[in-house]
Amino acid sequence: MTRRRFALAVALPLALAAVLAGCRAGGADEPVPPGPVPTRTGPPPTLSPATTLIGAQPRMVRVVDGYDVFEVSAQQYELIGKRLVQVLHREGLWDQGVRFGANADPAKGRYVVLIKPGLSQLSTRQILNRLLGVY
Repeated sequence: MTRRRFALAVALPLALAAVLAGCRAGGADEPVPPGPVPTRTGPPPTLSPATTLIGAQPRMVRVVDGYDVFEVSAQQYELIGKRLVQVLHREGLWDQGVRFGANADPAKGRYVVLIKPGLSQLSTRQILNRLLGVY
């Protein structure tokens, strides 16, 4: 869902509630009873968790043998593991020479992924974003 549609999905119900609040049965001098203020604290329920980044943006730490090495969070590491087959095989990136590696040291809270773009015409950041579900 785009930001514009999201804003419209939030603004439209709020505008409708404001109009309906003005159409109450009592007279104009009666006070409006207090009620809960509608808020949206999280993403809409139709947005898949796989389409959102978890935590801070991954940080590229170095290049080793043509692989860009990114430091990621534990949640991002887990999400990447779940999406790896989808991105590399079903989207055909493996056949274009894209290569991937990963290493984790949970005791130290350190998670890294290695990405080589091959002949895909994509940057390593674009591939990482696909693995995280951000297009």
